[in-house]
Amino acid sequence: MTRLKGWPEEYRYGVRPKIGRGRSIAQYGELFQGQVEDEKGRQRRCLMSLPCRAMSSEAKFCPGADGVLSVDPPYKKKSLKAVEMTLAYLDAPELGGHLSIESTVPEAKGCGSSTADCIVAAVAVADSINRSLSEEELAKLVVGAEVASDNFMFRRAVLFAHREGVVLEDYAKLLPKIEILGIDTAPEGRVETLQHPPSDYSWRQRQSFCTLAGAMRRAIRKNDIRLLGRVATASACINEHFLPKPKFAEIRRIADLAGALGVGVAHSGTVLSVLLDPADEFLEKKVDRIQADFDGLGITQMLRFQS
Repeated sequence: MTRLKGWPEEYRYGVRPKIGRGRSIAQYGELFQGQVEDEKGRQRRCLMSLPCRAMSSEAKFCPGADGVLSVDPPYKKKSLKAVEMTLAYLDAPELGGHLSIESTVPEAKGCGSSTADCIVAAVAVADSINRSLSEEELAKLVVGAEVASDNFMFRRAVLFAHREGVVLEDYAKLLPKIEILGIDTAPEGRVETLQHPPSDYSWRQRQSFCTLAGAMRRAIRKNDIRLLGRVATASACINEHFLPKPKFAEIRRIADLAGALGVGVAHSGTVLSVLLDPADEFLEKKVDRIQADFDGLGITQMLRFQS
């Protein structure tokens, strides 16, 4: 085995460490977030992200033999924590290196910027020693690094306990395609997830979440995007009691009048999404109408993408 220059001993993983790379999509809030009761009667906080491939985070990990770890930008401390946890998990705690991150994901908006950064950090570290991580392993590491995580590290649809890092329900298929019109309801505002206390749901709200979770299960299994839109809207409306969105009522009315499937929100963020059927023959007319009505509200920037 070729010894790395400056390495204290022959590297024991059977590979020479190399520059590792990672990439992740983001999200645009959630389709669902709430609290449900599991089979043992425990209340479990959970969510399902609305994946957004229009934004992404990329990382490069350059390994070093001195055991020192660093990250650029320096304030991305959660990503550095993900590096440390991944190295420990892969039994390579002595490996040092520098992590650099480039991201198009806006921060403190509910788009999953820290989750995306932690995902790419873990993937890049594993790649540097020719290892790979399963989606379940990634989920555990990311939650460990940032306390509460989104779930877009999973390609398939899952109901995710975002403070535990475990899948509560695996739907074993992709989310159905949805056309999304995304807006930031508070362009100057920020919501730091860990500074926003977990919602104190009432008994009635928790009962509603159980009903919504069942409806979401049916919607995904049957590719029923209309039902999925109703679930997202109901979840968003409950969230209004804890983190109100500016002009939420007006935006919801615009979506309803245009014949949208529903609306979704970031449950700890400022972004909101209008959900539409991509196969709708009147899709473009609906988009034009919504955009015109948004202009009337002073909303001039909109991100259009498909889930």
